[in-house]
Amino acid sequence: MAGFPFARTSIHFASWPRDLHRGALLLGVGSLVYWSSFAIGRVVLWVPYLGILFLDLFLAWIAVLLHVAAWPRLWAGLRDLRARRPRETSPILAWRAFLLTLVLVLSAVVLLPLQYRSYGSTDAWFVVLYMTAFPYLAWTFVPLLALHGVLFGRIAFYLDRASRRITDLGAAILFSVAAASTALVLQDPEASSFVASWSVGRGILPGAALIGYLLIASGLTFHLVPMLYRPPQTPMRLAR
Repeated sequence: MAGFPFARTSIHFASWPRDLHRGALLLGVGSLVYWSSFAIGRVVLWVPYLGILFLDLFLAWIAVLLHVAAWPRLWAGLRDLRARRPRETSPILAWRAFLLTLVLVLSAVVLLPLQYRSYGSTDAWFVVLYMTAFPYLAWTFVPLLALHGVLFGRIAFYLDRASRRITDLGAAILFSVAAASTALVLQDPEASSFVASWSVGRGILPGAALIGYLLIASGLTFHLVPMLYRPPQTPMRLAR
């Protein structure tokens, strides 16, 4: 009896912490909102029952909330990755970079009242708004870019080749933006130098950071797409 070739098609799902993907998406959306705060410039709105609202500062506040929303996802995803790869250094370094970002932001919140003496203000909502937006001042946000570059650069080690290249490119852009921001701030180390440098050209530097985060989110998204593969066809031989 003649044999007939057959083919088998199956779906391969990569074993990957999906929380890292969702955390990267939140960071990308937060960067989009933060870039928008520079792109629109200073816009002042009058809100009934609230008074004057600075739209750019409000968007920066929303961006901070989106970044904070990514922390639980990154926490769970990095812990899962460390559990799967306990003997490798990349998950450990990514985890340490993430913890350093938390230390920087929390220290900023603690030092804010000491530096600006905001507790004397009569507008309580402005104190809350400014405290949550404070991590995006130069001395905290620039290191966060570099730490996120380390974090996702190490995560990219576990992606497929195409996704790894996209994620590595995004991490490299974050490093470049951090380096450029540091150089500009050191040239004119004043309180407003960071905002002035990031406002150039409707936000060229935050726009570049946005591209970096979007590339990282894209790389982690592509890695989650199931891959259809078809093994080579082999004839079925039956014993006579």
